Amino acid sequence: MLNSTAASTGTRSVERTLRILKELSSRGEFGWRLSDLAEQVGLDRGTCHRILACLVKENFAARYPNDVKYYPGQMLFEMGMALPQYSGFGEAVEPRLERLCHKTNCIVSLSLKSGNEVVCVFQKRGQIELPAMILRVGTRRPLINMVGGVAILKMLDGREMERIIAQNLAMENPSQVARRRAAFEGMRKRSANLDYALNLGDVIKNVDAIAVGLRDENGGAFGALTLTNAQNRFSPQFIEAILADMRAAAAAIEADILRFFGKRKA
Repeated sequence: MLNSTAASTGTRSVERTLRILKELSSRGEFGWRLSDLAEQVGLDRGTCHRILACLVKENFAARYPNDVKYYPGQMLFEMGMALPQYSGFGEAVEPRLERLCHKTNCIVSLSLKSGNEVVCVFQKRGQIELPAMILRVGTRRPLINMVGGVAILKMLDGREMERIIAQNLAMENPSQVARRRAAFEGMRKRSANLDYALNLGDVIKNVDAIAVGLRDENGGAFGALTLTNAQNRFSPQFIEAILADMRAAAAAIEADILRFFGKRKA
């Protein structure tokens, strides 16, 4: 039988590995340099390198010739195949996102609530060029750092919302806390009396976004539908024009959620 010290050490090792996997998956397109990833997860370079070497060996992480970065490995995709309902859900919602992208001329993203974070799982960019927007499929952020996260927070009861806000701020790099708090409070205040969340250049300069929350089969917070474009596109008139289409798409997606995940009630 393991003693408490060994068990505690083993638990810490698992937690460290999971943190690295989550961060790898959040930058699937861009990858991570060892030094940057180690800093992000709060580990020294040696420890981070040893864990990454094991993950590469087991195909949970990947490296490529002439590239010093680490990327998610094929094993993550293979394990995802054990959740066929998510594949079916994606096949159902992607045409809806495509139509909304074409109709509004905005980048359309669907994000899921993942604990105290939000992760982008589907996105349609159309022909829109918006280099400042680095949100991609797989991007993971604290809820307070994205307008979709603000839309999700608005669906929670006050105590749970404040708990998550405090946790998100506590996990931030100390040098970024003031800026993150200001951006979040800007979105929160602007969205307080609305049934959607609105970001007018709060997070990234010259990038605006609007998000509506998505509820799961039990009425809880499932995720958010977000439209993004260049600053000054989101005039009151433009918002009024797109809201009906956005709400209709959100209602259809919530019906898809019920269809693919409703059996989780049992």
